Amino acid sequence: MELSELMNLLISRGVDYVMSQLPGWISRREVSRDDAELILMYAISSRLDELGKKIDDLSKRIDDLSKRIDVRFDELGRKIDDLHKEVIDRLDLISNQLRVLNSNIAATYELTSKVMTKLMESSLTQAPPRS
Repeated sequence: MELSELMNLLISRGVDYVMSQLPGWISRREVSRDDAELILMYAISSRLDELGKKIDDLSKRIDDLSKRIDVRFDELGRKIDDLHKEVIDRLDLISNQLRVLNSNIAATYELTSKVMTKLMESSLTQAPPRS
């Protein structure tokens, strides 16, 4: 079989067909060793091209996935920042309320002390009850 016939078969029937038939052709000596080597090199080249296309597609998918992950991480970062600000605001509010409460307790204690002092003074100045 001539090399041109093999090339026509490659083009018309595809690499898989020629590769499946090649061992039989070689055993029947229909194809020379040099032609078989060329066919095998062509098949390898064809497979490498297909592999390159698949790798390019995979690279594109990985890039797309990476971009989506970056977007999600950015969103998560913003949510964490918002939550952090909200927690800080709430803690500030609680701190302010505790300061006010502490001041009220101190004022109440001071007034209670004054009232108790006045009561004690008034009870000492009153005459004891006569029996």
